[in-house]
Amino acid sequence: MGTTKKVKKYGCVKCGIPFEIHPPDDLHTTASRNETACESRGVIKMDYTCKNCGAINTMYWCRRRSHHDIYP
Repeated sequence: MGTTKKVKKYGCVKCGIPFEIHPPDDLHTTASRNETACESRGVIKMDYTCKNCGAINTMYWCRRRSHHDIYP
């Protein structure tokens, strides 16, 4: 667990109610709803369930560019 795990807020794709997400680790700190926005290596897919309406919100965590050569 590192110190860069900052909370991010996104709105639910169905009801729009904001929910909090946390990076899975210190290398994957950029979140996107679109998998192609991330580089092909090292994308982590995470599903979040909206507490308001129960919709599944899929987020893709991208690796920080400055650490792209640490893990092949």
